Amino acid sequence: MVWIGRVITIPVGIALFASLLVAVVLLEVNDSFLNPQFYSDTLRDADIYNFALNDLPRSALDEARLIAPQDIDPSLDENPLVSSGLTTGDLVAALNRAFPPEWVQSVVEQVLDEPGDYITGERDDFSTRIQAGDRVVLVVEEFKTLTRQADAYNLLFEQVIFPNIEDALETELPFGIDVTAERVAEAVRRVVPPEWVQANVEAALNAVTPYAVGETDTFEVEVQLSERVDVALEEIKSILLESDAYDLVYDEVVEPIIKDALGPTVALPFNITISRVEITDALREVAPAQWVQEQAELIVDATGQYMTQETDSLNIDIDLRDNKIAARDVLVRLAREQFDRVANDLPACSNSQLGSLVTSGLTSLPECMPSGGTAIEDQVRGVVSDTINSLQRQIEDAVDTALLAQIPDTLTFTDQTLKDQLAASGASDNADLLDDVRRIIGEGWTYTDQDLRADLLDFDSQDSVDLLDDVRSFLSDGWVFTEQDLREQIGDVDPDVLANLDDGRRIFKQARTWRFLVYLPVLILMVIIAFLGGRTWPGRVAWAAAYLTISAAAIWITFGPVYSALSGGGIDRARQEAIDSIEPNHDFANTQALIIDKAIDTGAFIIDGFAAGVATNAIIVFVIGMLILSAAIVWPRLSEYLDK
Repeated sequence: MVWIGRVITIPVGIALFASLLVAVVLLEVNDSFLNPQFYSDTLRDADIYNFALNDLPRSALDEARLIAPQDIDPSLDENPLVSSGLTTGDLVAALNRAFPPEWVQSVVEQVLDEPGDYITGERDDFSTRIQAGDRVVLVVEEFKTLTRQADAYNLLFEQVIFPNIEDALETELPFGIDVTAERVAEAVRRVVPPEWVQANVEAALNAVTPYAVGETDTFEVEVQLSERVDVALEEIKSILLESDAYDLVYDEVVEPIIKDALGPTVALPFNITISRVEITDALREVAPAQWVQEQAELIVDATGQYMTQETDSLNIDIDLRDNKIAARDVLVRLAREQFDRVANDLPACSNSQLGSLVTSGLTSLPECMPSGGTAIEDQVRGVVSDTINSLQRQIEDAVDTALLAQIPDTLTFTDQTLKDQLAASGASDNADLLDDVRRIIGEGWTYTDQDLRADLLDFDSQDSVDLLDDVRSFLSDGWVFTEQDLREQIGDVDPDVLANLDDGRRIFKQARTWRFLVYLPVLILMVIIAFLGGRTWPGRVAWAAAYLTISAAAIWITFGPVYSALSGGGIDRARQEAIDSIEPNHDFANTQALIIDKAIDTGAFIIDGFAAGVATNAIIVFVIGMLILSAAIVWPRLSEYLDK
């Protein structure tokens, strides 16, 4: 009977092994996966924060530098990361100064710990607060530092401003100015130098940042342009000189006014006509180059004063009196040449026409010209020549009265003239914006919080404005998330999920509270083994302790040496298979491999830790079993010794 009972202990012992395995595994699950601190410790021990803020961005930035600029944007000639002049070390260092690993770790652990304790039933409420406003200030400061270090000014010109200049020059410029995009870019660089741009960018950031983080409820960004107008005017004059635009003052300023006064042509006696172009050319021909340049610069200077609101209107008088006097001889010569051609083209006189000329006399241009050869023809030809000479004086008088007298002594160039020139050059939209440009240049460009809200409202909807307020509130007061927020969000998705959450919290709480009850089946099986295998109390204790010790040793061997021997190869194979699945020509192949490697290392770290925890629990049980077994062996001998 004794041996039958002891044989029966074998299947009971197997059940004991299974029960003990379940017990130590459940206890480790309780101490790891059901313990929020486990996740915080795992991320810390796996060095995730240093990886995310150093190794990962370094790899991603290094690979991003290798991307062809056309793959980023077809209009780019160079990769922005390369053309910026910033090294990977510069960018990663700035990232770590703005978001130190310690700060990121504290935020993550705060998000994990209290909500985790709530979900596992350890607590009935929680409140997680994340302050990010101070991070925004640091980010802005780092951005300022990077823009100072980087070649941001030249990058802005090459990638943004210069292409826009090229597009703008596709439309004809006022006054017929012909200039290259390179020359305009050079002028713009002088008008808005790097230090001026940097100062205004930083001033704008300084104005907007307090508003963004909720320290102020308003902001105003102001850029004063009037201080750069004098430089701009000098550059305009230089461009005018280089492009021979001074000679075009007549074509673009004087000629339109002459057109209004005279029309396309001026008719003189005897079918003589002088075109507007000929009149303008005559005026230009006799005008001193220095005078033309002075008039052009006068227009530029006055326009500059008008654009900067130093004057309320544009009104420039160009005195043409001396120019008209000097041009008279040129215009008279043109008229005489035409009259001479008319006279020379007269047909030869017939005998009847010759007789008519002799009897009637001449007071106007005759219908024919005596050919000469006879006394009468020579006589009449002399009379005709005298008549033509006298008529030429009428031509001169007509130049004075019908032409020059109609040209104003003073031409006035006004703001309307400027607008007309913009419209004539195909930039009528710019003409409509002239008043806005004057205000911006004269008073400076300002942008306020109200402008921002209006732009957001026009761009999208009230939702964008509400989002702005939410972001400012988050940066000012921080993000607060409580158990009520969690329950409301879950309840909005599915009320059944909320009920399951409550059931799960209750189960988790009971499991953690009564976690050692998992050993109850083990104790029951040990009692059964004790009474089946032993006849005395020391023997019963020894049998139970022996099975417990053997079971614990088997579990330790399984999760200790055996796991260590088998796990390494499997993890390495999984790692290699995941890395091999990455497309070889992918732009961020190395970064993907780095992420996979870290993920597998972290997963292996978690599994290794779990296995080590189970093995540790088994060792504890093994030690307890050995102590009980030792006590059962020593107890009889100790009793005999005490009885003596």
